[in-house]
Amino acid sequence: MRSIDELGVFWVAGHEDDELQGRLRSDPEDGITLKLIGTFDATNPNDNDEIVRILGWIGKDKVTLERCFSAGTYTRSPGLRESNYQANALLIGHHVSETYPEFQSATVSLSDLTNWIGREGIDRKMDIDNDDERVEIQYRLTSLDREACEFSRGEVALHFAWETKGDQLHDVTLRHWPVLKITYKERKSLREIQRDVGLLESLLTLCTGQPTSIDKLVLRRPDVRVTMISGDEGPAEQPVEFIAQPLKYKDPLDRKSTPRHRMLLTYDEFGGIEALAKWLNTAPRFRRALDSFTSVWRAKQMFAENKFLNVTFAAEAFHRITQGGSYMEDVEFERLLQAYLDSTPEEHHNWLLGRIAYGNDLPLVKRLRQLANRSAPATRKLIKNRGQWAFLLSRVRNELTHVGEGTRSFGGSELITLTESVIFVVRVCMLLECGVAEDSLQKKADSYELTWYKPRLERALDLVRRDLAS
Repeated sequence: MRSIDELGVFWVAGHEDDELQGRLRSDPEDGITLKLIGTFDATNPNDNDEIVRILGWIGKDKVTLERCFSAGTYTRSPGLRESNYQANALLIGHHVSETYPEFQSATVSLSDLTNWIGREGIDRKMDIDNDDERVEIQYRLTSLDREACEFSRGEVALHFAWETKGDQLHDVTLRHWPVLKITYKERKSLREIQRDVGLLESLLTLCTGQPTSIDKLVLRRPDVRVTMISGDEGPAEQPVEFIAQPLKYKDPLDRKSTPRHRMLLTYDEFGGIEALAKWLNTAPRFRRALDSFTSVWRAKQMFAENKFLNVTFAAEAFHRITQGGSYMEDVEFERLLQAYLDSTPEEHHNWLLGRIAYGNDLPLVKRLRQLANRSAPATRKLIKNRGQWAFLLSRVRNELTHVGEGTRSFGGSELITLTESVIFVVRVCMLLECGVAEDSLQKKADSYELTWYKPRLERALDLVRRDLAS
């Protein structure tokens, strides 16, 4: 996410004549802020609940500030009044006119995508002659082939961007990096596009085991074209950069790349572009469970108890969505429930339904055990006794959710270790659900990524078993 600090002119959508000058700023920590000289006639700057769209220009770029709300006004000593706004999102390159922005393609750059893809496009040749101190270094960039595959809503493609910088007298920089592009069969709302981009972000997190950030998101649509110097409409679609404050973001200069041997699956092990298309088709089914699951990576800070509860909730939700599971057939359970209701006074029906309406659902312990069995190709050496593992984790979850005077507490390090074991199991199951070959994951059973903390897990389970028995 790039930072912005620009002066410009701005107005509320639909009120072009009410124009104010101001300063637009955007950065990952403070979000998107707009400071204006004066106040708009079309809005009430003291109404913090009023949501507006603000349009404007910064330099030669059109900007749209989405879902803006007032951050207050103040008056400087000479009597100059200023108004402040906070925006939920910023679109650079287009003035949005429809109620809900729509686009037809999205190109996204993600952190760690380069390592995950693992394609090399830059070759180096060095020739050093020590006698006459002559040095010759040649760099060559070879354009890599584009990969694409259709999915239910359009096409997903992998291609490579490049740029050069420098004055060629003192320095030259050559960059080459992969981007993912989704092109839809028809225009989609910005919210739908964000969901699909979020699926790509979550997939990279599952495969690398590290939090993933959106570095750049560019949107396009066929009817929004570049404007030529003459003022005429050009032949190319106008790139519209989308910016929103991330939950957690680290500057690229401060990042440490994830080594490929530490990843659960690289791009090729995952299955390439065909598997990516399959992921976009299948993952929306369990999106809510996936969002809860990946929240432990995206949050800046989270207590160990909350991390554990988040991933066990996600595990339970994922199992319920993908495998279901009940003690008896629904018709039989409905018949039994009705028999209980017929034998209970009507004034107690709501209480009874609250107690047993979901009594036919499988308990967490069985869901965890079935997930552990499903993930066994990769986790069989990490979790030897799956029944005992599931039983202990379900007991811990119950202790943390049913807080009472005699409720037990658990050490933070033990909870973190148990949480990591659930993460390993669920991420493998999610990848299998989307068609990743079992062979690819089976090869990871002995990998460092899955076994480095096996002794820690065994110690954590022993400590928790003792705590529960005391």
